[in-house]
Amino acid sequence: MTAVHSLDARMFDQLATGGGGPAAIGALYEAQVSKHLLLIRYLLEQFPDGGAALAGLLEQARTAAPEKFRRIIGDPLVGGWTAIASRAATQGVLADADRDHLAAIAVVAAAAAGLDATLDVPVHGGLAVLPGLGAIEAGDAATVTVSAAGLGAIEKLPIRMLAGPGIRLALDDVHPYRHGYHVPPLNRLPDADVAVWQESFGQAWALLAEHLPDRAEEMVAGLRTLVPLAQIDALSARSATLRHAFGVFGLTLPPTPHDFAVTLVHEFQHSKLSALLDLAVLTDPDDDRRYFAPWRTDPRPLAGLMQGVYAFVGVADTWRALQTTVEVATARFAEARLQVDRGLRAIEESGALTRDGERFAAGLRQSADRMLALPVPDAADRAARDRLAKIHAAWREHNRV
Repeated sequence: MTAVHSLDARMFDQLATGGGGPAAIGALYEAQVSKHLLLIRYLLEQFPDGGAALAGLLEQARTAAPEKFRRIIGDPLVGGWTAIASRAATQGVLADADRDHLAAIAVVAAAAAGLDATLDVPVHGGLAVLPGLGAIEAGDAATVTVSAAGLGAIEKLPIRMLAGPGIRLALDDVHPYRHGYHVPPLNRLPDADVAVWQESFGQAWALLAEHLPDRAEEMVAGLRTLVPLAQIDALSARSATLRHAFGVFGLTLPPTPHDFAVTLVHEFQHSKLSALLDLAVLTDPDDDRRYFAPWRTDPRPLAGLMQGVYAFVGVADTWRALQTTVEVATARFAEARLQVDRGLRAIEESGALTRDGERFAAGLRQSADRMLALPVPDAADRAARDRLAKIHAAWREHNRV
């Protein structure tokens, strides 16, 4: 059974400042579970028999082990799959293999609940993936028959994990619905590469746990998976979050632990706001104007600018906290706080915010003003203002404003 979700005023206001806390993250997560269930109900209707057998098995698993079921259904890559498959279904182009991925989810849920069931799991790219557990190498087969009772004995490529004090994240390089980013995901990583990811993540997590414990607690509550992305050039690090997959994002390996820490905060901010947007409308959907985003030269819609400002509140806060540890942090903090201020002013002056949007922007303004009031060396402030002016000039030139 799904539920109607809303955020209480206190949680909304906490999230509006750019923070939130574990309880607010938990509320966002619960709403995602319900959204996944609603989309699964719709996808069951795409089966010739209405998905009766799968629906019955899922309900048995939910009844037998409700907490385990929620965790499986609430997985961010279940969100990625439901979004991709539901979009295809509405367009009349849903492939059987994409629809039938529900069998893989159902057999994992059955195994977690101690039930037995035997299902045909579809193969994608030579792998039959068991969400959260790993993948069975299947060669050219179209499906693999999997028994829930024998799941533990199946030889499979396991999901590798990244760990730090209090946290374990999947480093998923096999899931068939981990794509959708601006660069492709990497396929199976060598063990040596996983060790490099673990070392860098461990150092990044230590920075967050020591210097930004509140943000670390949020990630413990809501971040589940990282997807390694292909490094398409030697000079740029990339990361991105998908709108309908809360608690996962894709990234190339950041060059330093402090860059990794900033990326974790940056992308989790996007994930938080995307989840909030399932519960509240912040901007007028009819506003089709484009705005200057102080970190890029292409024009952005108001909703995109809001996403950027929200992310950069976290970025600025992270550089602020790392100033005593990382030499570049002061310069980066000086830049990021000005970017937040400039972008937020455009949002505030847009005239296209809903009532919730005005309240949300007010919370962001409180955080921005607190950061603007903090002292930084004059040289760092001047350099940050010069850089912002150059970005704006490039934006004007690029868009002939």
